[in-house]
Amino acid sequence: MKIRSVLAVGVLAAVLLAFNSPASAQAADVLQVNSAYNDSSDDLGRLFVSVTSSQPVAEIRAELVDEETGALVARSTDFVLHSETPEKTVFRTSAPLILDALGDYLVHVEVTDVAGNHVRQERAGWILYRVVTFLEDVTVNPSTVDYDNRQVTVRGVLKGRWPGTGEVRPLVDFPVEVNNSFEPTPASTASDGSFSKTVTIYALSPEVEISYSYSLDRPYFEYIPQQFFPITIDPRQTRVTATVNRTRVAAGQSVRLSGRLSWLTASGWAPHANQVNDIYLTLCDDNGCHATYGPLNTDAKGQFAADVVPIQSGYFLVGYSPSDRFVASSSGRTKVVTVVAGAHR
Repeated sequence: MKIRSVLAVGVLAAVLLAFNSPASAQAADVLQVNSAYNDSSDDLGRLFVSVTSSQPVAEIRAELVDEETGALVARSTDFVLHSETPEKTVFRTSAPLILDALGDYLVHVEVTDVAGNHVRQERAGWILYRVVTFLEDVTVNPSTVDYDNRQVTVRGVLKGRWPGTGEVRPLVDFPVEVNNSFEPTPASTASDGSFSKTVTIYALSPEVEISYSYSLDRPYFEYIPQQFFPITIDPRQTRVTATVNRTRVAAGQSVRLSGRLSWLTASGWAPHANQVNDIYLTLCDDNGCHATYGPLNTDAKGQFAADVVPIQSGYFLVGYSPSDRFVASSSGRTKVVTVVAGAHR
């Protein structure tokens, strides 16, 4: 692999100004390399070196090595101050490193301070010289779905920013996962990095989820964490009607409550048949609600019925609460049933 050298100044003059006066001659000097790395929040082509030193640092030398072959890939001595705390000082290369190939490279570091102390740290860290991938121009259309129309089309562009140069290129023939929990086959990017996929929205998770995942055949392209695009569900409207067979009963006697559940289809209102355990009855009055009965089912005609013993006077609030988010909840109420003491006449 071709070796690139990065020219450097011999002494970090700017760094010397940042340090306090040297420690007393009697104190033992400290010089230690803590780590070497690149920071994904910054340009992946920059190398950072963390040092603990009691004397100002005069020079840093870093070697990038291919661990598998042992070949020297690059060398840098051009470091500037990045940050400083009482515990450590972090330096970084003054410019991004320009390497011949993407890869994960082992870093050896040598540090010399102004007093002439010197330390070499083998395997001080790694530089992950990788492409940062990102999505652009993502659209989801439509952004609202309903009971009869649950599909949306997702479009976007997958690009990559190369380390060192910062060049941005479209990524061609890359897999982009769209709602992979439900749609295991990814979209594939075209020659301009664009992709398109139509997916079905499910009530369990009304959103579009997009990502590019790290894969072994593309080891030096960073993955994209899942990005979420919420989808609005416009539920199908429903209607509950209910009646009681009498409005005055003696305490302990039952009333017959019957009703119908309907929903609004493309053809108009129609029975909402065979709904299981979705209808509840609640006995209420002006002071609140006091007892719940159910659940009830609807039959093939959307009808339901139950014999209920009211514990006090009030009306029955009949509620429909479907588990399907594509169907709206609704409620209706009966007339007031008066409960009186003694036999009913």
